[in-house]
Amino acid sequence: MNYSQRKDHWIKIFFASNAVTSIIILGLITLFLFKEGIEFFGQYRDELQRYRKSGMEYATVVTKQHDDQTLLYRYLENILSQEVESMESIAQDSTEKANAKPKTQALLELTREFQNTKELLLVYEKQMVKWAAETKLFLLTQSDLIEIKKEAILSGLPAEDFSESVEDLSNRQFFTHGELTRWQNYFIRHLREDLAKRINPLVGTESGTHKAREINNLTSIIQESAISVYPAILTKQENQFSSILTDYKPSFLLSKSRADFKKAKNALSEYLANVQLYKERLTNWDPNQEYPLHRAFSGFLLGKDWVTNSARHDWYGVLPLLSGSLLVSLIALALAIPFGVGSAIYVNQVATTREQSFIKPCIEFISAVPSVLIGFFGIAVLGGMVSFIADERLNSLTAGFLLALMTVPTIFTLAEDALNNVPRSLRDASLSLGATRWQTCARVIFPSAITGIISAILLGFGRVIGETMVVLLCAGNRIAIPDFTSGFGVFAQPVHTMTGIIAQEMGEVEFGSIHYRALFMVGITLFLIALLVNFLSQAIAGRYKTSY
Repeated sequence: MNYSQRKDHWIKIFFASNAVTSIIILGLITLFLFKEGIEFFGQYRDELQRYRKSGMEYATVVTKQHDDQTLLYRYLENILSQEVESMESIAQDSTEKANAKPKTQALLELTREFQNTKELLLVYEKQMVKWAAETKLFLLTQSDLIEIKKEAILSGLPAEDFSESVEDLSNRQFFTHGELTRWQNYFIRHLREDLAKRINPLVGTESGTHKAREINNLTSIIQESAISVYPAILTKQENQFSSILTDYKPSFLLSKSRADFKKAKNALSEYLANVQLYKERLTNWDPNQEYPLHRAFSGFLLGKDWVTNSARHDWYGVLPLLSGSLLVSLIALALAIPFGVGSAIYVNQVATTREQSFIKPCIEFISAVPSVLIGFFGIAVLGGMVSFIADERLNSLTAGFLLALMTVPTIFTLAEDALNNVPRSLRDASLSLGATRWQTCARVIFPSAITGIISAILLGFGRVIGETMVVLLCAGNRIAIPDFTSGFGVFAQPVHTMTGIIAQEMGEVEFGSIHYRALFMVGITLFLIALLVNFLSQAIAGRYKTSY
């Protein structure tokens, strides 16, 4: 092998090793993502099971029912408010004022009676939440103690003050604070402060416990109340609600109040028709029924709530984040595609050499501007401009405008490459047949480059949906599914995105926690979307190449 051959050989090895290294790094990133994220579903299923077993699931349904009653109460409250306002507008010494006061007083008494009846369920709900919260603390303490006991056995620690077996701990229905203190001191004496820190001797004392100086499993009490106390409350409320509105003789100052009161009665009728469904659901509630694993998958993929650090239960539904990302991307692409593709056609087919030398560097320079600076521009300048047509400065429209600006160079560069790859013979043939320059662009050049332009748009979408800093600064960061029924108003709603939630919360979560793994699952979702977009763009680009 001569010098020239050896040189080519080593150059080949150098570039081949770079390619292999890139593939290995991509593979490691993929494995790491899935390794950290895939454990989320098992942890989430365990959390959902604890949510049910503690009784918090039961308490949440009671809360939902009380919220329905609160909506009914607000119907009456709004009627009372407008009636009082109407009465106060009447002259003080007039006869009409004297006649109006008894009508308003009767409505006030009706509203108070309704509120008192509603609070029967409110008192019960507060009790259920308190019992469920204590039970949840008990279950967490029990789970920690079982893990600590297993670690103590593996470490060969003597039994002494922590002689309970794993089975004994699993069957316990309460732990006294004295026991927990003794077990914590046991680990401190044996120099296992890592295990001692996991035991809280005063667990539950912050909010109070069912019995003094101990933490209890109150699931059985909650279940008993579902059979005895809860149905009695529903029966009493049903009778009182019906009599309150039946006995009341409507007499209003405003015709609107009469119409609103009729709506309130219809709403009450609908509620009373649904009471039986609540009753059946809660009286048949079984805290020991297993949560299936597929509920963890559906809860993440179809969940409408992303709630962390909740006193009741954390929810990890990706839909609010996914819908926010897609809404911002839609706005960005709707603005970037006309500008990017239009600029590419103009520069490639119309502009003079001098114009090309000025326009191309200016557009491509945008991609060199740090995204954090673009975000600052959005907060300081663009947000104020958007606030003239929207209720809030920072929303999906503000973020969409900025992402469009960042995406134009990507679409412009790739679209122009696609136009450059159209054979010159097609253009010359069109012009020779008498077509104008614009006819040639619209009917020959653009259709011939359409697959490459679509590929450019898809890669632009990948650029938009993967952007972090701009959406974190300018999208408003409200975790909720946008209200798509509001028409064009949906584009001015604050949203949160998948990239934004990862950047915002990853630095604050505990390593290995369910929240930590939920963020990795969001990252996997984003990774799969990017993978799909790149696959489609490569497929379209491949089709374009085989056409010429």
